Amino acid sequence: MSETRWVGKLLFSSAITQGAIYVIRPMITYRALELDASASTIGYIAAMYALFPVLLALTFGKLVGRIGEGRFVIAGTFSLGISAGLLLFAHSIPLLAIAAALSGVSHLACMVGGQTMVALKSPHDQYEQLFGKYTFSASLGQMLGPIAATLVAGSTGVIPKSTASAFALALLLSVFALVPVISWRSQAPTVAARENESGAFRAAGKLLKKPGIFAAIFTSLAVSSTADILVVFLPLYGNENQFSAFSIGVIISIRAATSMASRYFLGALSKRFTAYQLINSSNVISIFACAAMAFAPNPLSLGAIVFVAGFALGIGQPLTMTLISQLTIPEERALAVSTRLTGNRLGQFIIPAGAGLLAASAGTSAVFIGLAILLAATFIPRVG
Repeated sequence: MSETRWVGKLLFSSAITQGAIYVIRPMITYRALELDASASTIGYIAAMYALFPVLLALTFGKLVGRIGEGRFVIAGTFSLGISAGLLLFAHSIPLLAIAAALSGVSHLACMVGGQTMVALKSPHDQYEQLFGKYTFSASLGQMLGPIAATLVAGSTGVIPKSTASAFALALLLSVFALVPVISWRSQAPTVAARENESGAFRAAGKLLKKPGIFAAIFTSLAVSSTADILVVFLPLYGNENQFSAFSIGVIISIRAATSMASRYFLGALSKRFTAYQLINSSNVISIFACAAMAFAPNPLSLGAIVFVAGFALGIGQPLTMTLISQLTIPEERALAVSTRLTGNRLGQFIIPAGAGLLAASAGTSAVFIGLAILLAATFIPRVG
């Protein structure tokens, strides 16, 4: 498969898949509010989204080297459509949590397949460029998804009229995302995964001892968890402060749009600054922006702050992908990708549950302060 063909297909499918995910995530929060869920329950449902990915990420990392990256993308996209179908009929908290968990596993499969494909097929000197394009496509879907969801769902003020309509849209998008990649169903792995008799967890432990790997994975965990929390808790913050559902959808899209912009310019920025300079500076900006969200009095000011936060948060993910790819050999790269995703999902499992408890006791504003502290903690393993 030529470079132009696989890159184009992956980017197109990734954009649509991420659009479906970002239709689903905020609407899960609104469906939970329709079911009179508390802030802590919403946090637990968000944690369910990441629970099984935490358990499966390393296993997926081994399987993708045997099954093939393309087949993983197909499987993830197909099961994402199934999860959207389940959400249409999720009129109880337990069923909502199960459907959320399935959508999390589906998303993980798409990411393991897509990121491994970029890590293995990209020329070494084009990692920043192609990972930037890959995450740019994801941000495009993340920008359009929330707006499309709120337009399709309608609004009665702070709650959408029909979350079911939004979930139906996600199902349709999942079908569209399959179209460009379905031809990969017979594609073999680009590089066969290294056989490791010690098991995935022990192999991942050895990988984490390599210089720079743990710091990159912890930074990725913090940045991805922060972006994830914003998708889940901005609707709750808007509900608490009587911001319309449409304005929150636009604000979530603004976060994705500015992340997309930073990723578009990442290639140019990486020529002027080192990866570590970019990660450090973007994290400092993110820290102050997250803290400022706690004091936003209206949708306009919140949107302006999220605009800045989105640009800064968008830089961290592709650069940690690049660092991890550069610090590993091809045979262990799929494991490295899945180890990074395990860290991301571990953060997205633990932190939303804690955020839900924090929001229940101190209000959603306190969650944003907690995110600032989490981002500040990324400097600890990088000291020296």
